[in-house]
Amino acid sequence: MTSPRSPHSARHAEIGGAGFAGLSAAIALAQRGWSVRVHEKAPNLRPEGFAIAIQPNGFRVFRALGIHDAAIEGTLPVVSRETRDARGRTTSLQSLGGDVRMIAREQIVRVMADKARTLGAEILTNSAIVDASPDGCLIGADGRRFEADLALVADGSQSMIAQRLGLVARKIALRDGAMRTVIAMTEAEQASAGDVKGARIIENWAGEKRVLYNMFSTERVYVVLTALNDDVDATSVPVRTAAWVRAFPHLAEVFERMAREADWARVRWDPFTLLRLKRWSSGRLGFLGDAAHAMPPNLGQGGGCAMMNALGLAVALESSPSSEVGLEQWEARERPLTDHTQRWSYRYSATTFWPERLRSAAFGLTLGVPWLRERYLRTARHVPTGTEADPLLPTGETR
Repeated sequence: MTSPRSPHSARHAEIGGAGFAGLSAAIALAQRGWSVRVHEKAPNLRPEGFAIAIQPNGFRVFRALGIHDAAIEGTLPVVSRETRDARGRTTSLQSLGGDVRMIAREQIVRVMADKARTLGAEILTNSAIVDASPDGCLIGADGRRFEADLALVADGSQSMIAQRLGLVARKIALRDGAMRTVIAMTEAEQASAGDVKGARIIENWAGEKRVLYNMFSTERVYVVLTALNDDVDATSVPVRTAAWVRAFPHLAEVFERMAREADWARVRWDPFTLLRLKRWSSGRLGFLGDAAHAMPPNLGQGGGCAMMNALGLAVALESSPSSEVGLEQWEARERPLTDHTQRWSYRYSATTFWPERLRSAAFGLTLGVPWLRERYLRTARHVPTGTEADPLLPTGETR
């Protein structure tokens, strides 16, 4: 069965996946006159992961998509990022000047979905896409065929569609992973955030375990625990408080709050994956987000790259004679930066296995060596295709 195209546009897109990549593409294409339909396998658009770091490149994409103010509403600018060792001693401190915000994923997805619908895009839930073809067709779990001038797969790193088409160059199940949750901010933390007019990101290390403690609103803290996937105590959900307290005694109160407050029905242990495709497209079929370039979250740019590439694709298609040509031009322009981001995020993962003293020294060195600092920050500072070059702060204030 073939799904009809919209009569309101000469060009139609079908998108599998309603995450950051799929919804960004839906908005950017609809802004340029495309009719768009997005498929989401879940019964609703409630995302996983709780929060995400949005950096200057991401804010520029927000502005281009027309969602900036709504997406950051109620969030705090992050004023510093700090790394600490197992005893709570600071090993590096970076001033961020408010150029980063931790934002609830569900807030971003909600704002994106509202914008896409306002522009005329259709979002179907309970609509699982299980296959696709280079002629621009997505295939649903019920056998329906959704034909389009452009078909996009944006359904995450576990999608098998690229594998079946022979497009996977490299897929690595990394040795570590993470659980993520949200807890309430204490009164002392609220007072501290008010004093500095912002929040802090604190990355604590102890052997092969890590705790990221991120204030991301005036009321909530986003906590990420990472460890090796074969560490049963560390990967258990709900959290095994005693195991984490042994590694981080100074964070005992945090783990106790997690045990009491976390919504454990939503928490899971997610192993990290690195995925590299031979090509991001085949015919009129393209791949976006983790379905194209999954990476460990060490640089906080998985979502940033997904959104940048979605916008960049819509821009490339504006001036291209066909979807096939546009997809090729898009990859040639956007892929080098994504490859760089993926490579350096993967390299950061190696620090998980370094001795404590060497790792602490390396974190301090990274901030002090311009060559290294530039490589880690290149993506965050990038001006994405289709966005304004003026380097604005997330609040819209000029420097």
